[in-house]
Amino acid sequence: MTTLTEFLATADTDNTVALGQARAFSEQVLKPIDERMMNERTVMGLIGMQSGETFMQSLEAAPDSLLPARVKAWFKPSEAGIDVATPSAAGLIDTMAGAGAITEAEAELLKGYAYNTVAPFQRVTLHDVLITRGTCPTVSVTQSGGYVVITTTADTDRHNPRLLAVNPRTGALVRIESFRGVSSAGAYDARVPSEWRNAELFADDAYGVVGVG
Repeated sequence: MTTLTEFLATADTDNTVALGQARAFSEQVLKPIDERMMNERTVMGLIGMQSGETFMQSLEAAPDSLLPARVKAWFKPSEAGIDVATPSAAGLIDTMAGAGAITEAEAELLKGYAYNTVAPFQRVTLHDVLITRGTCPTVSVTQSGGYVVITTTADTDRHNPRLLAVNPRTGALVRIESFRGVSSAGAYDARVPSEWRNAELFADDAYGVVGVG
């Protein structure tokens, strides 16, 4: 399955546009083997009784030199079926389409049975896009009593802004905690681990609405 990093590498450079592209993206993912086995009942369910019957009759009538008897048997209801994701199964279906037993559209439907269509980024936020691209804006924050409090001035997508600290040895920003469930305008807090209470601290500000509470 495509990762968000892989998707964004070829998405629009405008982060808002890329977010829309990500939410609209879908792809086919191979089903587990026990969910993609196809037999006669599966064929009938996918392309209908009439087309399915024509397919099965053509299958049975094919010479053994083209389709061995053991291959034909895989489609019988008493059998486990054939793994439709294999090249041999796809080739068999294409052969039946080429012989006119089924249409090209029906062949694609049968071969597509091996896959689920998923939309992996349907719920991503602008925060996710900016984090993945390494371009999320931050604001400087301070801790008091072991906590950092931020306020947001407008509603946003529900997200978890990171609480970041400057690593004194490397100078890099590292995530030490998150502000949970930020969406409605208001105050949110995050606990600062004791080892980071003297560090320089920052909070993500993906939507430009974060202030120090």
